[in-house]
Amino acid sequence: MEKGCILLMFGMSIRKFIILSALIVSGCISHPETIDIDFDSGTEDYTPLVRKILAEHPAGEVTIRFGAGTFDFYPEQAAGSYLCVSNNDNGYKRCAFLLEEMRRVRIEGTGEKTQLRFHAAIVPFRVARCEQIVFEAFTIDYDASFIFEGLVVGNDPRTHSITLRPLDPERFEIRSGEPWFTGYDWASPFGENILFDPGTRSPYYQAEQYEHDQKKTLQAEWIGDSLVRLSGYSSRELPPVESVYTDKGPHSTNRRYPGFSFYKSAGVEVRNVTLHDSGGMALIAENCRNVVCSQYRVEVPPQSGRMVSASADATHFVGCSGKIVLRACRFESMLDDATNIHGVYMTVVDRLSGNRFGASFGHFQQEGFDFAEQGDSLVFIDRADLGVLGCGRVEEVNHVNENYYIIRTGFDLSTIPDSVHIAVGNRAADADVEISECTVRYNRARSFLLSTPGDVCVENSDLSSMMAGIRICGDANYWFESGRTRNVVIRNNRFGTMATGGCSPQAVLQIDPVISHNARSGGTPYHGCIRFEGNLVESFDNQLIYALSVDSLVISRNRFVDSRRFEPRFAGLSVIDAQHCRSVTVRDNDFSGWKENSTISLVDCSEHCLEGEEMPRMVENPNPYFYEN
Repeated sequence: MEKGCILLMFGMSIRKFIILSALIVSGCISHPETIDIDFDSGTEDYTPLVRKILAEHPAGEVTIRFGAGTFDFYPEQAAGSYLCVSNNDNGYKRCAFLLEEMRRVRIEGTGEKTQLRFHAAIVPFRVARCEQIVFEAFTIDYDASFIFEGLVVGNDPRTHSITLRPLDPERFEIRSGEPWFTGYDWASPFGENILFDPGTRSPYYQAEQYEHDQKKTLQAEWIGDSLVRLSGYSSRELPPVESVYTDKGPHSTNRRYPGFSFYKSAGVEVRNVTLHDSGGMALIAENCRNVVCSQYRVEVPPQSGRMVSASADATHFVGCSGKIVLRACRFESMLDDATNIHGVYMTVVDRLSGNRFGASFGHFQQEGFDFAEQGDSLVFIDRADLGVLGCGRVEEVNHVNENYYIIRTGFDLSTIPDSVHIAVGNRAADADVEISECTVRYNRARSFLLSTPGDVCVENSDLSSMMAGIRICGDANYWFESGRTRNVVIRNNRFGTMATGGCSPQAVLQIDPVISHNARSGGTPYHGCIRFEGNLVESFDNQLIYALSVDSLVISRNRFVDSRRFEPRFAGLSVIDAQHCRSVTVRDNDFSGWKENSTISLVDCSEHCLEGEEMPRMVENPNPYFYEN
C-alpha cells in the first residue's frame, strides 16, 4: 500500500478501514504500464521488440498496444521450446508472444486496422501459468496459408486424374513426382483432403466420396498455364469441375502451430479478435480456469478466394474448470469443430500395486498432457460400459515420459477384476459452459462438442455444419475424451443444414457415448439431464436427434422443418431415436413441416411421455450405424 493510503487509514476503525480500502483499492495498486507500438515501415520484424518488452516485465503488469497497420513477426528471433499441446502435434515450437507466469497483461490493437501477420512455422500466442490476460481488437493472419487450395478445372475417369488451378501457384512444388505445398520455412506433402463447393462455401454434399485415399501416392505434373495434373486419384467419385480441392497435409503433422495456446492459466479473455489462419487449432486451452471469448471470429480474409480458415477447431478446451464463455462469436470455414470441451481418459496399462498404477494416453495427440497433480480427485471407469468403478485422490504423479505416468491414489485397484479394462479421468475438468449468440457455418465436422459435468447452456445461436450440430459424447476407446454431463440446456437456437457428410448418420443433436453394444443394457445412464427446447431445426436428412444412455432427455417446443435441400443420406431412420435412456419426454413440438410418415424410436427406455399434435408414431427402429463394434 502506498504511503498516502496509509495516512488516510490512520485512526479509523477496522470496519471503516475495510470499507474505505475497498473503495479506493484501485488507487492504491499500481496500474499496468502501457507501451504503444506504432507502425514503422522500416521495421521488418516486430518479434524482438515484443520479446524485449515481455522480458522487461517478467511479472506482467503491462499493456502492449498496437496502432493501425500490419505488424510482421518472423521466427528467427522468436522464443522457442518443446511444447506438448493436447489434440495438436507436439514438438519444438517458436512463439512470437510467449507469456509465462505473468499477470495483468493486455495485448490490444485498434480493431480491423491492426493486423498482426505471422511468417513461417510459428505459434502466435502462448500463455502458460498466467492470470488476467486479455487479447483485444486486432486481426491475426499468416503470410501463407497452411492449407493448399486449387480449383478443379478438369477430371478424367480413364486416367484417374484431376486438373487443378492452384490458388497460390508459387507455393506449389513437385518433389520426386509428388505434390507439395510450401510456406516461408516449411513444406508439406499432400495428405488429408476435402472438397468445397464455391457456391455455398461449404464442404460438398457427401464430401467423403471425393476424398483421395491417403495410402495411395498421388503423382503431379505441370501442364502449362499454371495448371497441375494429379494422377492416381483414388476415390469413389472424382471431384467435379468447378469444385475446390483443399489439402492440409498428412495426419499427425498438420496440427503443429495453433493460433492461441493457453496452458494452466486463469482469467484469459479474447475480445473482438479475428483469426484468418492457423496451422492447428485456432485456440486451444488446457487445464485453464475461466476463459471468455466474446466477438471472437475465425474466418477467411475478405476477397481472398480461400475456402479454409483454421486447419482444425476454432476453439478447444481440455481439462478446464471454472466457466467457459463463448459470446457473439463467429466460426467459419475451419476444418474441424467450432468448439470441443472435454476432459481426458488415460488407460491403466500396469497395476503396480493396490493403489499404484501405470497409465498411458489412448490417443497420440494427447501425449504429454498434464493429466493430474497431487490432490486431484480421479474417477476410474470400465472402458466397456463407461460405468464408475471407484474414485481416489492423487497422492503422487511421476511423468516418466510423454506417454507413461505412474500415479498413486487412495483407491485400491486390486478390488477390480483383472479382466476389466480400466480408464481413469480427472474430476477437476468440470467447467460450466455458456454459449450464446454465436454463428457456425461453412466448416467441416461439427458445431459444438460438449462433454463436461458442469452446467451447460447453448442459446440464441445459428448453427450449420457438415456433420452433427451438437454432439455430446464420452469416449474411452478412440479419442479418449471424458465428459459425463450432468445438466445441459440447448434452447432457442436455429439449426440449419446439417449432416451433409460423414461416414455414419449425423444428427442435429447427437448424444453418443462410446459404449459397446453388449454393455448398454442395465446400469446407470452415462449422461444426466439434457433439455432441447424452443429450437428451430431446418434440415433434410431423416434423423434429427439420436440419444444413447441419458438419464433424462426432454425435447419440447421445437419446430422441425424439412428443408428438402438434399436427398436424405440415410433414409428409413426415425426422426428421434433414443436407446437405453431412463426417461424420455417429447412434448409440444411442431412436426407440421416435417416429413410425412416419420417415426420416433424408443428402445429400452423405462419411462417415456409423448404428447402433442401431429406426433410421429412410436416404433422400435434403432439406428444400426452407430457403434457396430
